[in-house]
Amino acid sequence: MDPSRRLAEALVDADALVRAVPGLRVASTPGAPLTQGRLDAVTGQLGLPRLEVVADPDGLWSVELALTRHLAWASAGDGTAAGPAGEWRTEGPVPVRAADGTTLRCWSAGPPDAPVVALVTACGMPAGLTAGWMRALAGPFRVVTWESRGMFGMPDADGPAPLGAHDVASQAGDLLAVLDALDVPGAHVMGLCGGAVLALAAAATAGPRVSSLSLWHGDYDLGDAAPRTEHQRDMQAMMAMAARGPEKAAGVHRLMRRPVVLDSLRPDIAHHLIYPYATPLLLHRYGLLNGAIMSHDSRPYLSAAQPVLVVTSRDDVTAHPAGSRYVAAQLPRARLVTRPSGDHLTAFDAGPEVVRLAERFLSDVLEDA
Repeated sequence: MDPSRRLAEALVDADALVRAVPGLRVASTPGAPLTQGRLDAVTGQLGLPRLEVVADPDGLWSVELALTRHLAWASAGDGTAAGPAGEWRTEGPVPVRAADGTTLRCWSAGPPDAPVVALVTACGMPAGLTAGWMRALAGPFRVVTWESRGMFGMPDADGPAPLGAHDVASQAGDLLAVLDALDVPGAHVMGLCGGAVLALAAAATAGPRVSSLSLWHGDYDLGDAAPRTEHQRDMQAMMAMAARGPEKAAGVHRLMRRPVVLDSLRPDIAHHLIYPYATPLLLHRYGLLNGAIMSHDSRPYLSAAQPVLVVTSRDDVTAHPAGSRYVAAQLPRARLVTRPSGDHLTAFDAGPEVVRLAERFLSDVLEDA
């Protein structure tokens, strides 16, 4: 693939991050040299804010380093799109109004008359994190997804959309707003990480419009019924701190600016994972939204009558596998799959193994319908 096209696709994939933080710098690297003229030409063509090219990555902060590594990785790649570039990008983002007037960025891919899969991704993450699933399932299915309320803006907006309510009921209700806006009567709902909590909450209120569920590495609060990992406890404490107000969020943001933050993030998706920490405003809203999810007791939702696939792995040290095991044991029509390997983020990669799991389950529930 032409290097300029690879660069363009990588920038489209990082669109949300580039727009959210003005004045970002990126470094030219030996393996993927970058000139200011070439970058200006591509960002200008895409309508993105200008990025400054510097010769040395020393002095860049975490978001700038994540973007630098993403552009270098994509430029040195084999021509495969690094994120949600390609066919499905032409069908989004579409603005959707939630029940309280909050604007959501929504995407859709696949035949309009195909069975619908609604992807509920991890809170605060750009849609690009679900690109693998969009590409894998769009074709036999129509796949729809959206991004967390109040965390993103449309291309012509100045900053993220205003945030209305941030409770779990409102976030779960955004699923119905998306289905209504796209004229979708019902869907299989696929929840990943904290999205599994929202999927369960939506199933409890939406009735037959949620025909079935799959819950992937769910990040559940189940009280004393299941343990949580150290990561879950630390994240919940961070979310509580950031949710207290803009000043507290700004203090956490200063810590997240350190380059060492990237040491724990996969370089191919770090630009997505760091997005909700990119500005104090985003981090404050992330604390409100994700904090509400992480502290919400999911046990009242565990009587859902829909067929459910629950997936976890023995290696998940992010969301405790015991939570998924408990959820599967309580749901009346659940099927549990515990993968022998694969960490939390592999659920987002949509590799062949997990795609086969999803397709087999979807085939089964469609045959039984």
